[in-house]
Amino acid sequence: MESPAPAPIETVEISRLYCSPTNPRRNDEAVPHVAASLRRFGWQQPIVARRSGEVVAGNTRLKAAQSLGMTEVPVWWFDGSDLDATAFQIADNRSHEFAEWNDAELASLLEQLRQEDSLDGVGYSEDDLDALVQELRDQEEVDKEGNRSIGYGSPASIG
Repeated sequence: MESPAPAPIETVEISRLYCSPTNPRRNDEAVPHVAASLRRFGWQQPIVARRSGEVVAGNTRLKAAQSLGMTEVPVWWFDGSDLDATAFQIADNRSHEFAEWNDAELASLLEQLRQEDSLDGVGYSEDDLDALVQELRDQEEVDKEGNRSIGYGSPASIG
């Protein structure tokens, strides 16, 4: 009879881990935001690390946990090659850059959170939301003005 496979996520002492010295992502500005998210939501995504303790993905989460004085963190052990670890590290940092926000939908969701006094830990302040709403209003005005001044066939040129 085979013994069960080890749990893919293990809770380890934070002192076993260290940030990757080759991580090209500069993340210090994000640490307070990630710390706020950890405080509010807990660990929803583990750190990915080599068995040596080097973090492959989650350097910011590690720094945030350290800033909060945590002593243990969840870790998914990466057992791939050095080349795969480097590739995954880059992919983890790069892949989110291909997505875009729908600002109107984002503003609506953030407004719902604000109404419930629940913006803490999401990375947006009330000032950020106000600026986003103002930007959307400004763009709406530009779009309206553009429709009036298009020229032949536009509502402004008819009549």
